[in-house]
Amino acid sequence: MDFWFPFLFPFFFVGMWVFVGFKISRMGWNAFAVRYSAPTRPTGRAYSSPFTQFGSFLARYKNVVQIVFTDAGVYFYAVFLFRAFHPPFLVPWESVKRIEKKRWLFWHRYRLEIRDVAGEIHVSLPESIERELLQYRKII
Repeated sequence: MDFWFPFLFPFFFVGMWVFVGFKISRMGWNAFAVRYSAPTRPTGRAYSSPFTQFGSFLARYKNVVQIVFTDAGVYFYAVFLFRAFHPPFLVPWESVKRIEKKRWLFWHRYRLEIRDVAGEIHVSLPESIERELLQYRKII
């Protein structure tokens, strides 16, 4: 067994990566991707979300989700290593229920709450989005 471990470990690691990625995507991401499919990335600046949560506390993404604001809504896509089972989608502005500025010690962040029949998304974004976000929505 010890002899085969170095050869089998990469297959085990990749298999677990794929399995966990699939399971987490089914806890929220997939419902939005099916309902709001948008395979083409819109033009605009992409912002990295330090924290995004889909419904369940198990479906949390840290520095994996990228956001692009558009006239039609908020476009979501995952960074390269997490794209398997995470197709991009565009949530319409009508589903964005709350946008608020939050303070945590020395950091200022914006929090977007998205709710509709596909589920819930809670997104944390850097303060640098403020100017662009004001073009699309009034900060609540």
